[in-house]
Amino acid sequence: MINEAYKAMLGGKSVIRELSEYATARGAEIGYENVFDYSLGNPSVPCPQSFTDEMIALYQKSEPVALHGYSPSLGIASVRAAIAESLNRRFDMDYTADYIFPTTGAAGALAHALRVVTKPGDEVITFAPYFPEYQPYVNGTGAHLTVVPADTESFQINFEAFEQVLNPGTAAVLINTPNNPSGAVYSAETLTRLAEILRAKQAEYG
Repeated sequence: MINEAYKAMLGGKSVIRELSEYATARGAEIGYENVFDYSLGNPSVPCPQSFTDEMIALYQKSEPVALHGYSPSLGIASVRAAIAESLNRRFDMDYTADYIFPTTGAAGALAHALRVVTKPGDEVITFAPYFPEYQPYVNGTGAHLTVVPADTESFQINFEAFEQVLNPGTAAVLINTPNNPSGAVYSAETLTRLAEILRAKQAEYG
C-alpha cells in the first residue's frame, strides 16, 4: 500500500527546481553567463585552496576506515566539543558537547527541531517570503504552517499580521535571516521587537 499523501508530495514539482530547470534551458539558448540563476544555492566561486589541500592530505594520510566509515549517530565527540567551545567563546554561552547535535545541513536541522517541539495539530509560523521546503518539514510532523504576509517595502517582519496569527496553539516561529530567497537581513530593531512580542505571549499563554 502506498501512502497517497507522500506520493502526491513526491509527484509535485519544487518551485526551486522548476526555476533551476528554466535557468538551465535559458542558458542553453543565450549562454549561461547571461542568466542570473537565483534558484539553487550552488557555489559560484571556488573553495579556498587551503581547504582543497587539507582534503587531499586527509585522503593521503588518514586511515581509510576512520575516514570513510560511519560516524557516531550523535556526531563525533571532538567535533561537538569544539562547536560548544566556539559558541561559548563567541557568544558567552555555557554549552557542553551534550547540547550539540550536528546535522548534514539546515534541512536536517529544521526537520529534527520541528519534530522535537511540535505535535500533530500544533501551528508553526513563518514569514513570507520563505523557503518552500518549510511546508513539507512542518506538514511531516502533523503540524500546520501559517505564513505571515510579507512587508514588501522593507522585507522586515509584518508585525501587525504576525500578532494577529499568534495563538495558544503556536508551537514554533521559524525566523530566517538572512532571508532565503530575498536576501534581506532583519535589523536589531526588528529582532528586539520580535523578542518582546514572544516574551509577552509566553507570559500570556504559558
